[in-house]
Amino acid sequence: GVVYYARKKAKATQDHEVITEDFKRFQRSYVVIFMMLTAADWLQGPYLYALYDSYGHSKQSIGHLFILGFGTAAVCSTFVGSLADKYGRKRLCQAYCLLMILSLMTKHSSSWGILAVGRVLGGAATSILFSSFESWMVHQHLQLSYPDHWMRRTFEVVVSGTGITAMTSGLVATFFTSHFGRVAPFDLAIALAALGLLLLSRAWPENYGDAGISVIQTLENSYHSIRGDPVIMLLGISQALYEAGMYTFVIMWTPALDSTSALPVSHGWVFSTFMLCIILGGTLYKQYLAYGGSVEKLMLFTCGIGAVSLAIPVVINEHSLLLLSFFVFETSVGVFWPSASSLRSMYFPEDTRASVMATLRVPQNILIMCVLSVIGRLENWMVFSIAFVFMTCAAVAQWYFIKITTGETDVIEELGIVDENITEGKPSAAAGSASKKAMLLNNSSSVAGADLELASMGGERLSTTSHTGALGSLVATSETAAG
Repeated sequence: GVVYYARKKAKATQDHEVITEDFKRFQRSYVVIFMMLTAADWLQGPYLYALYDSYGHSKQSIGHLFILGFGTAAVCSTFVGSLADKYGRKRLCQAYCLLMILSLMTKHSSSWGILAVGRVLGGAATSILFSSFESWMVHQHLQLSYPDHWMRRTFEVVVSGTGITAMTSGLVATFFTSHFGRVAPFDLAIALAALGLLLLSRAWPENYGDAGISVIQTLENSYHSIRGDPVIMLLGISQALYEAGMYTFVIMWTPALDSTSALPVSHGWVFSTFMLCIILGGTLYKQYLAYGGSVEKLMLFTCGIGAVSLAIPVVINEHSLLLLSFFVFETSVGVFWPSASSLRSMYFPEDTRASVMATLRVPQNILIMCVLSVIGRLENWMVFSIAFVFMTCAAVAQWYFIKITTGETDVIEELGIVDENITEGKPSAAAGSASKKAMLLNNSSSVAGADLELASMGGERLSTTSHTGALGSLVATSETAAG
């Protein structure tokens, strides 16, 4: 009911701007395929930890498996974005599909070694998923000369669709697990990844960053972009810390709920409710922008809410209160994703976008690896306290980011950061994003009007059930939703 009301309010405030059919086709091409491929990842969510546990592996051994995944992602993040910028983002997206399929196939084995290989392959795939796909879409959007503020419509559709699809994925995973065994959701994910690979290969054109320079030079440019501009650095730090806390939560919610419940916990239903909270968060994001709110300040508030909600498991060990705090946290995640994407599109340089995004994931993955390395020796509340620290530091970094972007440049001296762009007489990311910001933030009425009636789409990340067959129906019904 809250989601429905907020969406109706957002729609009522929109300007009746005409969205071209060409843009709808482009948006639909990206959203449907991206959601299908991320659904392959979501299907693993509810039962990955439980699968490892059913094979008889200890909490510490499972922690080591997760370390391998995040460690691989950290290593690959140092160069996968550069490869995408130079050799093509579509090619890297195709590589994601292949790596994901191979990773999922290893879940049929109970051998720790084979499962470890699967985690390595999955980590490499993850480093692509969270850099190359978004970079492809942003570049293509700009290349086709669509208005800047339409990009936020796509982010909104993705976030709302992600929540609906992930919610459905949890239910589908529960159904397949109960009827066909614990490995069945992973086999379904293989089918989705293969179908996504086929559609992506046929529908997406290739695009590049700066293809004329070497991978090493791209890495250097990425490093200088981050180090030389405090706006990019602080934005990256804030988002990396938030995601580090988020992934710590992803690992811990299952054992935390299991240890506080006298009855067996339905992980699929809990996971689906988490995803419903993400949908609510995405709707609140739209509603906030409909009233002319600032994305930068919204991100600060989101980090604060995340910190408070993860502080609850540190001091309380009661099942229902834990579950409630987890719901609040997942709602903040629903606000975080479109906010983070919008800020990256405004402040990150286009020619090295994929490599900058991937490079900034390195410290995030290192932090997660540090947590995982000690997770077997710590009580649950201790691990959540670490996640709380990550969230608090993310809020501090975002606060400094806001001070810089609002013109309080004394923060640069306070932090001891030298903005090389300013000293060389070049515009910094804050200055360079001024026109984008005017378009993206001041068009809140038209932005908020993207009435994403994704719940009617009956499938795809959007409703994972249709991943098994009704793609034609999805594409047809997404005509309305993608607009």
